[in-house]
Amino acid sequence: MRFLYSTIVTLLLFQSILNGQTKKDHYIFHFGLRSVDVRSDNSLPTSFKPVVDVGFGINYQLSKNLQFQPEVRYTPRGYRAKTNLSDSTFISNSLSLHYLDLCPNFNYTFGNPAYSFTHLSVWGGPYLGIGIVGQSVTSGTILNKTETRADSTFSRTNATFGNGLNRIDYGLNLGIGLQFDRLAQVGISYNMGFNNVSSFASSPLYNQSWGVYVRVLFDEIF
Repeated sequence: MRFLYSTIVTLLLFQSILNGQTKKDHYIFHFGLRSVDVRSDNSLPTSFKPVVDVGFGINYQLSKNLQFQPEVRYTPRGYRAKTNLSDSTFISNSLSLHYLDLCPNFNYTFGNPAYSFTHLSVWGGPYLGIGIVGQSVTSGTILNKTETRADSTFSRTNATFGNGLNRIDYGLNLGIGLQFDRLAQVGISYNMGFNNVSSFASSPLYNQSWGVYVRVLFDEIF
């Protein structure tokens, strides 16, 4: 909860910074492709689960090399795991979480923008995620020991937001890449959640992900 309160206070501070700005520099369209996973006390045989996140923000030029880039982003999270019981039987676990994130990021570009078109860019900041839709599902195929019937399949929903899953997530976004003048950014990112998204204290789950991103900086269209 301390991190959540700090994030809210930080957002209010950023708002005061924005009020002091006379003009925004650019708008930002964010597109990311990531592999999501979780950190857990229990060993989970997780597999690659690709997701796409998209967002919209504003770029404020605070100094020659420092930018403030607040974003609102749609961000899927969760994990996928599969345990093979035999050649034909298995159990799969899937956690699908969909959030609306508030991401007040700071971006720093190295070098002098006046003398080079391409710059190394490092950015990061906290995020506060509000769950829109989320559920945990267990499915699979179980062997019938009597051998008089075919293997049986099953699927059940174990938890949803408000019933086993916490709706609020918060953590840290980090990224490094290249910025092409004030036109676009490309690079790799890492996301680390600090809140246990499971309501069960005995089985804590913390979101994390790796991915690539593209940000397009543009002026007002209308």
